[in-house]
Amino acid sequence: MLGVIIALTASLAWAGSSIFVKYLSSRIDSLSINTMRLWTGALVLISIVFLTGRGADILHTPIVPLIFVILSGISSNAIGDTIYIQSLLYLDVSVAYPISQSAFPVLTLLTAIFFLNETFTWFNILGAVCVIAGILIIVRNNKTKVTKKTTTKGVILSLVAAVLWTVGSVTLKIGLNQVDTILAAAIRVTTSALILTGVTLVSNTPNKLRLKTYGTRNLIFVACAGVLTYTIGALGYVTAIHLIGAGKTVLLSASAPVFVLPLSVFILKERLSPLALTGVFIAVAGICLVAL
Repeated sequence: MLGVIIALTASLAWAGSSIFVKYLSSRIDSLSINTMRLWTGALVLISIVFLTGRGADILHTPIVPLIFVILSGISSNAIGDTIYIQSLLYLDVSVAYPISQSAFPVLTLLTAIFFLNETFTWFNILGAVCVIAGILIIVRNNKTKVTKKTTTKGVILSLVAAVLWTVGSVTLKIGLNQVDTILAAAIRVTTSALILTGVTLVSNTPNKLRLKTYGTRNLIFVACAGVLTYTIGALGYVTAIHLIGAGKTVLLSASAPVFVLPLSVFILKERLSPLALTGVFIAVAGICLVAL
């Protein structure tokens, strides 16, 4: 049960971060947003590592599991999250997030069963179906007016992000067999920040990482998104995978749209239909079944 609670906490943190990112996506380019988010999370996690006396543990960590942890961060954080942020230019957060979060658990569940030998009961499988069905109902009944071209591009980007997150989850699960969870979170976020910083600096993106031009309010929002995603979310996600496995963790993380919807309605003023609310209740029922 502890692993379930931690996974849902990470899900809530990611939902809150998505609201900040949606607001920022039209004001700051996606590479700069994610680079700054990663560095915020990295600095907090590095502080936690040294304050808890884990600083020297990296010297005693086997190299192969360490490589898997680093690769998981690059796939999920540096590339996957950046592509997801880009999708927010074409879709509302209440659409983009459910799309990516419905594909993500399906891919990870299948991978966990066939390649990681994780076990699931029929109740868990039924719960997974409910979560995914609820999310699909939410997407189909969203009232946002967007063009077909824009929708197609946004959907493709959201699905690509889901594939990259799946790769990151699988490699992380393998690496966690011999790496401390807090240390793993710090390593994957920090290496992702370093790599994405290099990519951002060599890109042709205008006004990249020009902090003085972004404004204090936007920088505060970026910092909040960084702490939610890459401190609270990252620690919760890594810990939950260690406790209950990649498959269940990702399925519970898929509940984030349930948290995103009320936030997007009340904060971003996005519209929500009664059927979308039905999708929320179905998804919540699924979460309960997955937790059994």
